[in-house]
Amino acid sequence: MLRLYGTVTSPYVRRVRIVAHELGLACELVDTAAEPGQATMRAVNPLWKVPTAELEGQAIFDSRVINQVLLRRHGPGPLAAVEVDDIATDNLVTVIDGALDALINAFYLSKDGVGRETASYIQKQHQRADAAMQWIADRVDDVWLTPAKQFGLAEIALCTSVEWMRFRQTYPVERHPAIVGLVERHASRPSLAETRPPS
Repeated sequence: MLRLYGTVTSPYVRRVRIVAHELGLACELVDTAAEPGQATMRAVNPLWKVPTAELEGQAIFDSRVINQVLLRRHGPGPLAAVEVDDIATDNLVTVIDGALDALINAFYLSKDGVGRETASYIQKQHQRADAAMQWIADRVDDVWLTPAKQFGLAEIALCTSVEWMRFRQTYPVERHPAIVGLVERHASRPSLAETRPPS
């Protein structure tokens, strides 16, 4: 049993839930939005960061590491196989994460009243997201990012990121039709549909 600490709105937590769903693995979500779950997670992870997982008595930090462990132990199932030297896909996920992290930073600072009009750091985060999203859009091949044209970690990363951007209204995704087309093509996939945050 995979025990996962996080929230239903976190795109990084959702990625692990999607991979677990695709692999047919039971996943217990411990809600860290509430204080008891937050306290338990902090006792496990010194970074106080979600997602945190416990699998077979071992703590695992970071969504990429958790998913790598799941895929190594259980195989790819219906997902695209992860090749050791697939630098192109690794770069894609890194750039997607960079855009997402920039917008998450800007989002939480804006809740504290720090906006792009008053802080050059926030302006740079939005510029970084713009550059990253255009770079990603240029690499969409029909409705795929994975070279094998099979649903994989890059598609999961992009779909969860874009849906978070829309949910939090942090980025005008519609300026990239290729990305919108990819996300819409996969939106009804059960693992995405069943892990989507409530609107």
